Amino acid sequence: MFAAPGSADASKGAGCMVISSHFYCATCGTDNPPQAAFCFACGKPLQASTVKANPNSYTGLLVANSLLHGRYCIFSQVGKGGFGAVYKAEDILLGNRLVAIKEMSQSGLSPHEVATATDAFKREALLLASLSHPGLPHIYDQFFEDGHWYLVMDFIEGETFDEYLHKAAARRLLVEEVFDIGIRLCTVIDYLHTRQPPIIFRDLKPANIMLTPDGQIYLIDFGIARHFKPGQTRDTMAFGSPGYAPPEQYGKAQTTPRADIYSLGATLHQMLTNSDPSDMPFRFAPIHLSPQLAPTGLDRFIMQMLDLDESRRPASMSVVKQELQRFASDWAARRAHSLQPRVLYARQSRRLPSTSFQTKQLTSFSPPVVGATQLGGTIYTYHGHSDRVRAVAWSPDGSRIASAGADQTVQIWDIITGNHICTCLGHTDAVSALAWSPDGRRIASASNDKTVQVWDADNGQKIFAYTSHSDWVNAVAWSPDGKRIASAGIDKTVRIWDATTGRHIYTYRGHSDWVRAVAWSPDGSRIASASDDQTVHVWDAERPPGMLQLRNPLAVNAYRGHSDRVNAVAWSPDGKRIASASHDQTVQLWDASRNLIYTYRGHLSAVFALAWSPDGKRIASGSGDGNTDGVDNCVRVWDTTTGDTIYIYHGDREAVHTVAWSPDGTRLVSASRGSTVQVWQAI
Repeated sequence: MFAAPGSADASKGAGCMVISSHFYCATCGTDNPPQAAFCFACGKPLQASTVKANPNSYTGLLVANSLLHGRYCIFSQVGKGGFGAVYKAEDILLGNRLVAIKEMSQSGLSPHEVATATDAFKREALLLASLSHPGLPHIYDQFFEDGHWYLVMDFIEGETFDEYLHKAAARRLLVEEVFDIGIRLCTVIDYLHTRQPPIIFRDLKPANIMLTPDGQIYLIDFGIARHFKPGQTRDTMAFGSPGYAPPEQYGKAQTTPRADIYSLGATLHQMLTNSDPSDMPFRFAPIHLSPQLAPTGLDRFIMQMLDLDESRRPASMSVVKQELQRFASDWAARRAHSLQPRVLYARQSRRLPSTSFQTKQLTSFSPPVVGATQLGGTIYTYHGHSDRVRAVAWSPDGSRIASAGADQTVQIWDIITGNHICTCLGHTDAVSALAWSPDGRRIASASNDKTVQVWDADNGQKIFAYTSHSDWVNAVAWSPDGKRIASAGIDKTVRIWDATTGRHIYTYRGHSDWVRAVAWSPDGSRIASASDDQTVHVWDAERPPGMLQLRNPLAVNAYRGHSDRVNAVAWSPDGKRIASASHDQTVQLWDASRNLIYTYRGHLSAVFALAWSPDGKRIASGSGDGNTDGVDNCVRVWDTTTGDTIYIYHGDREAVHTVAWSPDGTRLVSASRGSTVQVWQAI
């Protein structure tokens, strides 16, 4: 629900509606501060006849333990304002669920206010009822009783972002916090903008953003949100919060999704400068940020979001999110180079979802004595898992890492801070492999529970599960065009299926033993699969036109150079070479025509993992002998042209089973049979 800034209950973290005692302009309907003499939107004088939006009303009369609508037991009133009150209550007919109840009274209101308030109240109910997103409250009921409208929805414990900024006023927020909040707001607002028809929030400001104790963010108060109507020249009614609403929102044009971009820009500007936009609406001072405090260009981008001409703002909230992610990624890389050796324990993430498992976890950074600016220096260690980590994957934009393992979870975390973003819960057995979609919006996970699950990478929500395998699934890979997924496992098959619907396309049955790994060629035309049958098969990923659904694709080549099971396979970035890692302690490089190029024999035990650097010049391969602190529990980085070992990383104390490069090729992430993940410098 909503937290009321400055209220007694709000200081305790209770949620309540933000309601102000402002004046509505009789000419254009704009909400003005109570001390205003002229409407800041249209300039008309606020006449004495203008009705104050906070008259005495008969709301807030429900007392503790009273029963409303035959099912809602009132606990307490947590907020009261101009058009109503908010109660904390319990739904006794539905498992004693804790709810928030918004009450709106028509008593004491002018006809204009009655129409305005009722319209906003009903609009909020209808909009929220049609939406489903982790960043939006759920609505459960709406009814009219004894002269009052009531809206029943989630009760959300926490504080408004306005309160958070007030508490942080003595310090400048870190740019990492700005990226964190900004990217998450982009996600939920982009969800609204991509509905059909698009929904424009129209009142994005710190007071309408809730932060819960476990780090979740919610958008609240949909009273003035509206659908975008193509062809309409202007909004029916002008509403907006001074300082955060763009000029077109005051009746000068129809509000488009770019209005929310302006409001987000105003919020980001406030986060970086501590300047309240409502003090001087439409006038934003330049943001002067030291290169030591923020990436170059961030200030110009935020000022572009605040352009008074909406056509010059970024085209969409998705574009804004991509730009913020790019800034965050660049900043993370720059910070990684400048980190000094130290031990730092990160605060509990504001993005950690609330579950009994997750709330017991505190993410920590644990850099060793080696400076992170040196080759092989550990930048930090991630401690989010409770059991062995089996898979790691770096997001395409370089801002996040996903890790998974025997604790049956997929955890996505921020490379800037190491804090959780979300945890994907749903597997019933160990997770063995991960793959990001090329656009970074989804992640696929393969598990011993015989399924591949596809998740929303922003909130951890499951999109669907692929269940065609008959046994453990060891491997998963996303096609470069994002349209297909390949998965493989103990059932000796590689299965290709639609990444959007989960529809099965075809099955490859050429291996005679477990399949351990799969990899798409960079152009998406071929797939390489590695097996316990000691072979790597390369086969056409494109089913010829007219091929029957049940017919198997044929292997183009089968490479048989290993003398033991093959654990990993990877294509070079140019698609001309393949690397395979085996229990025979070697990594072999060969071209796609089966011609052996080179055998790397630097390892002293089984090689479980490998990854090709983005520039194709280096390979990182992980190995282990099964003993804690074994001499070959390491990642070796070596030159793909000469075979020379460049560096040996011993940060993992047990056999290394997974390794991945950052997209810019400067860092590596690796994990062993232990429960930690290491991020370290690769150049």
